[in-house]
Amino acid sequence: MSWPIEHFHYVPAPSSFIEMMPGALKAVSQCAGVKPGENVVIACDTNKFRLAEALAAAAYAVGGVPTITAFPPTGAHGRQVPDPVVGACARADVYFLPTTWSMTHTDARIAAQSNGARGATMCEVTEDCLATGGILADFEAADRLGRKIGRLLSQATDIRLTTPSGTDMRAKITGRPVQYETGLFREPGQFGALPNSEVNISPIEGTSEGVFIGDVRVMGYGVIRDEPVTIEVKDGEVSSVSGGPAADYLKTTLASFDDRTAYNLAEFAVGLNPEARGYATNLEGLGKLGFAHHGIGSSYAIGGSVKAPCHIDVIYKDASLEIDGKLVLDKGVYKGD
Repeated sequence: MSWPIEHFHYVPAPSSFIEMMPGALKAVSQCAGVKPGENVVIACDTNKFRLAEALAAAAYAVGGVPTITAFPPTGAHGRQVPDPVVGACARADVYFLPTTWSMTHTDARIAAQSNGARGATMCEVTEDCLATGGILADFEAADRLGRKIGRLLSQATDIRLTTPSGTDMRAKITGRPVQYETGLFREPGQFGALPNSEVNISPIEGTSEGVFIGDVRVMGYGVIRDEPVTIEVKDGEVSSVSGGPAADYLKTTLASFDDRTAYNLAEFAVGLNPEARGYATNLEGLGKLGFAHHGIGSSYAIGGSVKAPCHIDVIYKDASLEIDGKLVLDKGVYKGD
């Protein structure tokens, strides 16, 4: 039987709880390094209880003290969650956020990190994400690659991403902090987005220019392999969106916020995870080695200054990364020193 794994609410069978446990244990032990007695908060929406229970069971198995807090789905990536959830995350030692809609660009994640908690968002996560695909990665190796790229970004002025299909995006990044969402978050304040593994940076507002062709996924819509979306960017904002139904979805979604900040070009990012499935789930698409993406909307959570009502990622394949004019990553192959 074929299951629609790109669907937000993928629930294949009761046996999947058992299949999720190895991945859940890897998340709490190898990735987060949960220690006995640590408070582990799992904040989920009501679509993701089973994932939350698997993570709580794994945390308990290694001696952590799990707490699950749940809320209704927010309905938009980056939309704020209820204040009690913010409070729970802020008082955690470790947090996991398995949700339908992303909590990466929310006060809950920012408060947790600001207070020294470490953890991972897990937006659009499906139950098979803890059983196969990206969770099988060598996150130590992905982190090493991410640190090499990040060191170059931290000293750079210019960033450029291109693809054979026509993507050509440029921006200024002087002084912007690098975000290491590599899949390891063992130290206070570190952050991930399991089973994603990526390195990203927020461009200086108003400097992003060019065009990118989404041909993997639009966050919140789904796979767009057969219906690419062309997005033009001028003076740091999305100026036009064209294509088929996915483009219509993105245009309608951005317009629905009635807020100009929703059009901000917020992020340049490249994937690091060779085990990630390309067209299965959002987080694996974001983190697949050889893929890249741009976020549209909020940047305040990743070093920018824009707090928008959304953050929507658009993913594309066969990406090449140039830093200050030098080719560093070519379709997943590292070219740096």
